[in-house]
Amino acid sequence: MGIIIALSSANLSNMPSKAAGGRSLADVLLEQKWVSEDDLRIALEEAQKVNQPVGVVLVRRAKLTRDDFAKAKSLFYNLNYVGLAQIKLDPRLIDLLPEEFMREKQVIPVSNAGGRLVIAMVDPSDRSTFDEITFITGMRPQAVVTTEFDFLEFCQKHLNDSAASNLLESMTTAQESGMGSSEEESRLKQRQEAEASDQSNPLVKLVNSIIQEGIEANASDIHVEPRRNKYVVRFRVDGILKHLLDIPQNMESSFVTRIKVMAQMDIADHRRPQDGRISIKYKNSEYNLRVNTLPVAGNREKIVIRILRPSKNITDFPELGFNADDIQKLETLYKSPYGIMLVCGPTGSGKTTTLYTILHKINNDLTNISTVEDPVELTIEGLNQSQVNPKADFTFATSLRALLRQDPDVIMVGEIRDYETLEAAIHAALTGHLVFSTIHSNSTAATITRMIEMGASTSLIASALKGVVAQRLIRSVCPHCKAPYKATAAEKKILFPYDENRQQQELALHRGRGCDMCNNTGYLGRIGLYEILMVDREIQQLITNSSSDLEIEDAAISSGMKTLAMRGREKVLLGESTLDEVIRVMGVSLGG
Repeated sequence: MGIIIALSSANLSNMPSKAAGGRSLADVLLEQKWVSEDDLRIALEEAQKVNQPVGVVLVRRAKLTRDDFAKAKSLFYNLNYVGLAQIKLDPRLIDLLPEEFMREKQVIPVSNAGGRLVIAMVDPSDRSTFDEITFITGMRPQAVVTTEFDFLEFCQKHLNDSAASNLLESMTTAQESGMGSSEEESRLKQRQEAEASDQSNPLVKLVNSIIQEGIEANASDIHVEPRRNKYVVRFRVDGILKHLLDIPQNMESSFVTRIKVMAQMDIADHRRPQDGRISIKYKNSEYNLRVNTLPVAGNREKIVIRILRPSKNITDFPELGFNADDIQKLETLYKSPYGIMLVCGPTGSGKTTTLYTILHKINNDLTNISTVEDPVELTIEGLNQSQVNPKADFTFATSLRALLRQDPDVIMVGEIRDYETLEAAIHAALTGHLVFSTIHSNSTAATITRMIEMGASTSLIASALKGVVAQRLIRSVCPHCKAPYKATAAEKKILFPYDENRQQQELALHRGRGCDMCNNTGYLGRIGLYEILMVDREIQQLITNSSSDLEIEDAAISSGMKTLAMRGREKVLLGESTLDEVIRVMGVSLGG
């Protein structure tokens, strides 16, 4: 017949309790003496419990025939009744409406009468549906009424719809006492999961194609966000969100359910944040997707899917943007026999990638490397990787203490969030272990004051800390459309705020003109800015004396450290990025 309709049992409860004249379906049933007051009272109570229309409950309890139910709906809505099994439907009319729309609204085009599209509706009181049908087809609809049973039987007969069969069975063969609400919810959940797992379902194909397109676009995250009348899908590519497509409102529930089924989440829980994981194989590579849902206003959910690349995609330090001087400093840090090395920066700045690259570098049969992460973002052969589980009291702090009994040489802690974890990391470092971790702070010097604020002893920090790496990611100028241009006076003033001579000289900078390779953005890929602070004797003394972060930073600069702002200016002058991009990430001041 050309229709594909997956039923939504939630719509079965949408029949209004009152008609336009104030008369209810119950009134119609009593007036026609089709049911008794006692049977109606019991059915009304059960209808509220199982979230089904009272007429469906009466039929299921054998207190009302299906013919009388159809007549009651016809009288209630004052519309003609159409039994879908008794008419021959034109496939060309069926194809006028999108299948998702018919599924959501429970409507089926049955004929074309004088230029008006006759629509069989389970709920003809939904006036907004008429406007939507007019918008979709260009024809003004004329409603006739049909029953929930007719609608489900049509789907079962013509579409081999197992979901419709199961739902129809639940409405006709249940015990007279009725099923409890929890059983109804369980049945609904099973049906939704079955629909969302059907690989032939167009919605399943849509979700799969979005994920695959995200991988192809080298997106780090896929955002699925509710708007007023739709969901929007956006990719974060090179740190910038880009709109991909809109999901119509009548598809959003199924769309979200599909993602939650893939991530093995509870599809019935919309009130709490959930975390899940998806593993997929695409073009002979395994990808791990980290999924998080967040309840938002209007009983809807926002979803973010983090795309984690295969371990074979781990690159070396030069590809991440480290120069020769940076790499030498890093080697000194990760070749230390003990101590703490911290990587700091905001979310999405590549901290974990830097740590994984270091671990990949030192991973060999002679070294016992253990990690504790939240979650394990990338599985690397040869590493003993654990994931925290707060419900089981397996936190960063408790796992660190447990790892010390596993004879490790190197420990990587996903993040230092509190004093307890910091204390355990310092203890591990002072007992002969090399510890890597991340921490949220803006600069290397600010990281030290952050550790002091968390409660750690200055003397222990000075003894345990070997170095801190602060980093940011900026977009690179597209090499395919890169072109020089003459720097403006304002740009030269930002680049050389204290050098008037340089401000007066001509300066050539570079930017991308925009091409197909970079999607006309002028940027292609990202490169890192790095600030590496080595804790030498002078820095140790400043830490012990509880010196300010400015004093520590000045001492580090005197010893040769390049700040993030200085590195940003270098990238601009080398033509690797633009001043606008560095300012977007770092702010206006780029140092002297």
